[in-house]
Amino acid sequence: MKTKNVWINHKTSDIMKRVNHIISLFFILLLFLTGCEDTGYPDIILITGTEESNTLNFSIEGPASMGITVTASDVVPADTRVDLGVDPALIAGLNEQTGKNYVILPDGSYNLSAGNVVIHAGTHVSDQVSLNITSTDDFEEGVNYCVPVTINGTNGSMPVLESSRTVFILVRKTIITRAADLKKRNYFTVPSFVDNPDVAALPALTMECRVYVNSFHSSNPYISSIIGIEERFLLRFGDVSIARDEIMLAGGEVAGAGKYQLAATEKFSTGKWYHVAAVYTGSSMALYIDGRMVTQTEAAQGVVDMSWDYAGGFHIGYSADGRKLDGYVSEARLWSKALTASQLQESLCYVDPTSQGLIAYWRFNGAEGRNVTDLTGHGHTAVAWEDIAWVEGVRCP
Repeated sequence: MKTKNVWINHKTSDIMKRVNHIISLFFILLLFLTGCEDTGYPDIILITGTEESNTLNFSIEGPASMGITVTASDVVPADTRVDLGVDPALIAGLNEQTGKNYVILPDGSYNLSAGNVVIHAGTHVSDQVSLNITSTDDFEEGVNYCVPVTINGTNGSMPVLESSRTVFILVRKTIITRAADLKKRNYFTVPSFVDNPDVAALPALTMECRVYVNSFHSSNPYISSIIGIEERFLLRFGDVSIARDEIMLAGGEVAGAGKYQLAATEKFSTGKWYHVAAVYTGSSMALYIDGRMVTQTEAAQGVVDMSWDYAGGFHIGYSADGRKLDGYVSEARLWSKALTASQLQESLCYVDPTSQGLIAYWRFNGAEGRNVTDLTGHGHTAVAWEDIAWVEGVRCP
């Protein structure tokens, strides 16, 4: 009962925050439209661009800079100094709000070009300060970095809008790697899954893969297989019942309870990387594209068996009767738990191989002969049908 009350209190708090944010946005709109001459509402100051969201994504490949300004809801009558700073302690609140695990950038890897900006008399937007990322040498893969830039004070009379006092800059270093090129003839199998009790009765499941298509199959049954086991739990493009450039969870079988096959009508393009995932929570099946749920159905409680040897068992880029993939694969994983949309979005490009519930993880950026190592250490090697061709310079995100 205590846990339920805590959950309700958190939900109530979140709702009140959203209501207050909506009210603040309404006031800002009125202030900009009327100039505050007749409304009776006070003028305010905020970090530019935070009216709708106080988080901002910043993808980099190396040292880079981002400009930050401050906005007043009306022109200021005199020069107004606004003091800015980076406050790592604010990240804890963001993590509590979002359920994520952001951390501050490594020491010495960033700075603000100045500690204040000025909104000059007769204007309402300040000059610019820069957040400079000076080095990415100490960045770690799989870590979600954040720099909270906040307004510490001002010498003017306008108050700061609290919901827009801080901008959380989410910094992500682009990973440049390589991927396996299947060329519509190669594929991978995972022999250690066959008859393995560790994967034979999963009460929850996430199966994911980052995939790039050169061409979709143009002949019956129009299937390009991505990952999984035919007739059991397989992610694939196309079927006689859907378009060849649409995605499907084929099978979706819960042992003893039936199949929950899913298809999404969203079209995929050739020449583009996608992250795709199928998730069984124990009560539902869902498909995700780039961490965004695109379709879902209720499902019975039970287990999924990924140890079946049908057509050779678990494959990547192949299913029964061929149905191979003309494209590239990377970042393939199998979990014994249901990942959320937020968790999928955080791990599009990399995940800690020691993560709880991670059964197998193949990056497809290197191999020993035809063997791609399972990074979890569980020994689930992905074995190629033929020598592997590689495509270089793959970027993520």
